[in-house]
Amino acid sequence: MQRKHLIIAGAVAVVIVGGTFWLRLRGPSAEPTLEKISLRLQWIPQAQFAGYIVAERLGYYRQQGLQVEIRPAGPDLKPQMTVAAGTDDIAVGVSNQVISGRSNGVPLKIIAQLFQDSANRYVLKGKNAIRSLKELRGKKIGLWLGGDEAEFVAMLRTVGMELKDVDVVPQGFTIIPFLQDQYVLSQVTVYNELIQIQDAGYGGDKLQIVPPDEYKAAIVSDMLFTTEKFIKEHKSATQRFLTASLLGWKYCFENPEKAVDIVVAHNPELKKDEQQKQLRAVLGLIWKGQAVTKGLGYMDIEFYSTAERVLFESGQIRSHVKPNDVFDESLWTTVPDASKRISGTARF
Repeated sequence: MQRKHLIIAGAVAVVIVGGTFWLRLRGPSAEPTLEKISLRLQWIPQAQFAGYIVAERLGYYRQQGLQVEIRPAGPDLKPQMTVAAGTDDIAVGVSNQVISGRSNGVPLKIIAQLFQDSANRYVLKGKNAIRSLKELRGKKIGLWLGGDEAEFVAMLRTVGMELKDVDVVPQGFTIIPFLQDQYVLSQVTVYNELIQIQDAGYGGDKLQIVPPDEYKAAIVSDMLFTTEKFIKEHKSATQRFLTASLLGWKYCFENPEKAVDIVVAHNPELKKDEQQKQLRAVLGLIWKGQAVTKGLGYMDIEFYSTAERVLFESGQIRSHVKPNDVFDESLWTTVPDASKRISGTARF
């Protein structure tokens, strides 16, 4: 009979059978303890947030020692408020939310800027096309209010107009009133309403698309933000979260069809063809400008200088905020280049 010896060291038991060594893990499971992080989206799970969904479903967060809970949002839930209150750790939002928060003494920080442009566009049917914003005086305009109108206010001011010079109609999240000519101009996002309008037959010269960047009024959209307190107390976890998240977005660029399949599997209520169009539009917002050379999530101080000016001039904030205080690039700079660089084979 072979003699057996058992040596126990920590979580590992070394069993010696004859002259052979065998390692056996002790305890009911060898599963490592994962650090929990909650991520609040700013809408339902869809291709707009594909990178985070991919990172969770493909185990990128787990590989970084994290268990990330992706939480949906809706029109009545404000991520900047839930993060400020500590009920969410990190959230996806728009830069104006962080600037507004800081103007009110809430220490929010942007940790990665995914979209390198505003997602908003302002559209008119071809029959209502304009050569100058001045032609909108007295006409009905569909806008999202509650702060989302800041861009358009800044655009109007470039031609000496104010919001009171147009007839503002608070619009919901449907394109039907615009299609029915209830207002001549509608505020849309490039990854949602604009696609729906184009699919309704308004493509090419049948639709005039006005980007806020042409008026130096663009407020860059989707970014990741948290609080100064969370960064200080969970610096390593936040850096690992960024690494996995950007790797998820990289996967979306290099495998867009598979990424859409993953998103639809996560939220079966979505339609695959619609999500393909949405992801294409989203990737176009992410991979542009200096992000192409400096990497996914690059934060440009000029983004926040513009957004701060637009918010102050439109009356959304009453006190100035220093653009340098809006973002913290220390974590992003430590993300490995392999996670934020796109290969030459990327297709979208």
